[in-house]
Amino acid sequence: MRIREIINKKTGEKIISFGGEDFENVNPDRHYYDACFVKRMMLQVPDEARGKKKPTEKGKQILLETAKDCREFINSFRAVELPQQLLDLLKAKKKSEQQKLLKNLVLNPDILMGFLLKAGDNGYTLSQYSSEFQPSDIDKEKMPYAYMLNENGEIQKFGKTELTDGQLKQALDQRSVKIAKIIEKDGEWHCFFITFNSIGGKENWRDGQPHFHYISNFFGIKKEDVIEQIKSKKYKLGNLPHITLTDYGVQPNQKKPEL
Repeated sequence: MRIREIINKKTGEKIISFGGEDFENVNPDRHYYDACFVKRMMLQVPDEARGKKKPTEKGKQILLETAKDCREFINSFRAVELPQQLLDLLKAKKKSEQQKLLKNLVLNPDILMGFLLKAGDNGYTLSQYSSEFQPSDIDKEKMPYAYMLNENGEIQKFGKTELTDGQLKQALDQRSVKIAKIIEKDGEWHCFFITFNSIGGKENWRDGQPHFHYISNFFGIKKEDVIEQIKSKKYKLGNLPHITLTDYGVQPNQKKPEL
């Protein structure tokens, strides 16, 4: 996990960002448990977690409690009921079978996490690949260290920038982002990926319904080529199955935020 600490020297305000960088062939349970543990320790006792300060008795207690809490948190996803067609997807040996199983499938973040853990328990490894491209008319050299859009529509910035709030909002709204998760075992693999357009209601599918895209080794495209397309600014993978994503992104019945 990439950890970045940013301090506003004028105000003393500090933020810690936890990056979701790419990884390959990890055990899903171990990966998400470690991410939970590191993040919570950094937020509670950052100096001890970084090794800048010797562990205190309080820190040791926090460590034990955090380890227990993270294990319970990860295990809670194993209690999520998984759609049978999602489990059958791992058994299907033809593209047509997979397309049929995916036709009316509905996922949410909890179901996906439960599925990834279930796959890991059955010998699958997990990889993540992502890419992000800013609009071509935005000068990267002028970007602040970090910035975010608050719920009230205002831009919060960390670091100096020559860009206006309007330009930063444009950068957020128009950036191209793709995130793919691939599980694989014995030469077979399944890839679920989203784009910011697909979760932002900007794609013309079911009135802007957020969704995953899906592709597997049975679609006749090499995994390496899929990864290359995920890493590119614009991907070309043909007409792929879409999987409805609920409880995340801009749902059709929600008012889209003004950016």
